[in-house]
Amino acid sequence: MIVRIEDIPSEGLELVFREEKKWWDTKKEAYMAVELACPVVAKLKLKLMGEKVHIIGEIHTKLKLFCARCLETFVFPLNTTMDFTLVPSNQLPKTETLRLKKEDLEVEFFNGAEIDLAQIVMGQIFLNIPMKPLCQPNCAGLCPYCGVNLNKEKCKCEKPKIRPFYEALKHLKL
Repeated sequence: MIVRIEDIPSEGLELVFREEKKWWDTKKEAYMAVELACPVVAKLKLKLMGEKVHIIGEIHTKLKLFCARCLETFVFPLNTTMDFTLVPSNQLPKTETLRLKKEDLEVEFFNGAEIDLAQIVMGQIFLNIPMKPLCQPNCAGLCPYCGVNLNKEKCKCEKPKIRPFYEALKHLKL
């Protein structure tokens, strides 16, 4: 969904961005193991502030992720808000190094006279995916010896009492 800057009225513009799974599949990178479990719905408000555009809104969807411990897929509900300002790229600071302030983290840049809301929504989704997604907070993971999912069954393998490469530490006196 493309919005032209000149089409944003002075009182602001409210939009509902809704896209199905096929949109996500064509936009995401091939190496990303993230799928949509339901459509993406984003309610956005755009307001002009001179040449800048202030965007606030919320995004609701469900993602299919892989658990970092047991490697099973699970559905992760994503309900997030966003509040940032888009600044024209011609207003980028000219210095090579500068000290970022807290308010600088709420600024993004855009080129031209149009804003691609699909890119903004996708970026916000990626920013809100957990670094270590877990199917449940107490996920037991996989057995390091036989690989069985410990959430589903108890492993029957015999675990070594001490690993051979730690044998020398047994005689260490501190």
